[in-house]
Amino acid sequence: MASTLLKIAAVCLLVYCTSAADPIVTLSHGGQLRGVSTTFLDSKVDLFLGVRYAKPPVGKLRFQKTEEAEGWKGVQDAKAPGSICPQIDPAKNTFAGEEDCLFMDITVPGGVQPEAKKPVMVWIHGGGYSMGSGSAYLGVALATTGDIITVSINYRLGVLGFLAIEKGTGNYGLWDQRAALLWVKQNIAQFGGDPDLVTIFGESAGGGSVSAHTIGQHSDGLFKRAIAQSGTAYMMFGQSDNMRYKWEQSIRESTDCDAKLSTHECLGSKTAEEIVTQTKILNFLAPVADGDFFADEVVSKESYGVSDRFDLMLGVNGQEGGLFYSFETALVAQALNKSIFEHGVDMEVVRESLRIKCLTQITPFSPNLCVDWIISTYKIDETDDDRERAARLVTFLGEIFFNEGGVNQLQQHAAGETATYAYYFTEEFKPDPPNPLWSMPDWLKTSADHADEIPFMFGCTLIKKDMEKNDIWKKITEADEFIEQFMNGISEEMSSLSLSMMTMWTNFAKSGNPNVPVALPEGIPTWPEFTTESDNFLEINNNNIQVITTPNKERLLKLGSLRDARKLQRHADQRPASAETQENQNMQKDEL
Repeated sequence: MASTLLKIAAVCLLVYCTSAADPIVTLSHGGQLRGVSTTFLDSKVDLFLGVRYAKPPVGKLRFQKTEEAEGWKGVQDAKAPGSICPQIDPAKNTFAGEEDCLFMDITVPGGVQPEAKKPVMVWIHGGGYSMGSGSAYLGVALATTGDIITVSINYRLGVLGFLAIEKGTGNYGLWDQRAALLWVKQNIAQFGGDPDLVTIFGESAGGGSVSAHTIGQHSDGLFKRAIAQSGTAYMMFGQSDNMRYKWEQSIRESTDCDAKLSTHECLGSKTAEEIVTQTKILNFLAPVADGDFFADEVVSKESYGVSDRFDLMLGVNGQEGGLFYSFETALVAQALNKSIFEHGVDMEVVRESLRIKCLTQITPFSPNLCVDWIISTYKIDETDDDRERAARLVTFLGEIFFNEGGVNQLQQHAAGETATYAYYFTEEFKPDPPNPLWSMPDWLKTSADHADEIPFMFGCTLIKKDMEKNDIWKKITEADEFIEQFMNGISEEMSSLSLSMMTMWTNFAKSGNPNVPVALPEGIPTWPEFTTESDNFLEINNNNIQVITTPNKERLLKLGSLRDARKLQRHADQRPASAETQENQNMQKDEL
């Protein structure tokens, strides 16, 4: 997760110069916003930064659903991004942000034209629901290339955004996102956007959030299309009532809560910095099935159902598991006084890493059974080569937490009448020089890691080109080594791939079909739909874009059975008195 945020911190920041003709927009409540006009690659762009879309979630509004922002009279400036939401900066391991953080940034190519009715793309950032910000993703290249309006949003994170103590609570970050979508619905026409042509898109936790809005009924009518990149809601729903209780107890212990106070009363008396810093090791809080945002008490693959409410594009990268290997598996190895970046992993590290995963994120039932099944299915114990063992572990981590849930949603959605498209991104991003904080070792990386598609999809090649003629960009890279390394990882030869991806993404936002209305470059095949009869994926890379079918389909179907906690519970309840290996054999005989 630190990997994702460091990429976030480096993605496509935009510096602008003010103009005498600052754009002014009148909002639905009568108040006005004053933005800033600038240019990008000689094209006019209007920016509205730090736009408040909801009341600050402070005081009595902490741990409450989002409330609509109050209006105002006169003109307010929108020339600088608002504060990010409270979080731990992984690069510095220090607290950052403010609770008053519910802001969005809006990019309008060609300048504000209220009658233009341009398509709108709303970006929901990733970061494990615990870190990140919308302001790190100003979509100027995407907006300018596709002639669409981009919106990027902040939302509450970590304990402040996703603490769920009782049923019907939690998911505050999702309610924030819904409030932002409602604001867009009510106001984007004044910027020249079409409120009936909104696409939500996001990566990792942002992709999971996009998927959550396709399930939750409260977001109906607020978007027409959805793009989920490397994340679905299904991948995050592993928290049973028992696990919620354990999280609550851990939070109470971490924050030294008085036994006489409820958890909400205790946390309500603390500052955001105290809450975030004292609970920073408990960073896997995520959306939960609450019976409110989600109508179903239990969210599973069936919760997607058949939907004709929206078009869907969904995809994963070729080596998603590198995120977990480089960060979480490394921490396990460190605790065992071992290193995994030079020689790979031994079975002790494998078992302990998988045990923690099974216990906290897959199923709280029979973690040893879960571990044995994974090791057997992925043949992790059938090699003496620690590097090969690491590669098999990475494959499992990517498939269980990203690929399996994504294929489930694709299959469910394809049964409806609206469009369904799937992609498989395999182009490696290699920063130059390498950054050991968020890079897999070269011997292990064989495909695109988690979040590797972001610099291509956001057009960072174009931003790099603009840097070469604009001194202000050089000042930025000198001030932030991560930005410099990120931009230097983008080669000129990859600019065509970036342009193709931006065209596909914005085409889908315009028409629900990534092939039109703007023609794709020669040599790129027509991207076919994913259907119940033909499980088509478009493999995207710089050398050979081609149509394939679901990668490792049969294994993903087995993983779906592993993720069914109720099925695991049934096996655990029926466990014979013999050793767990017998239980493992019984499990494999069942319909996995």
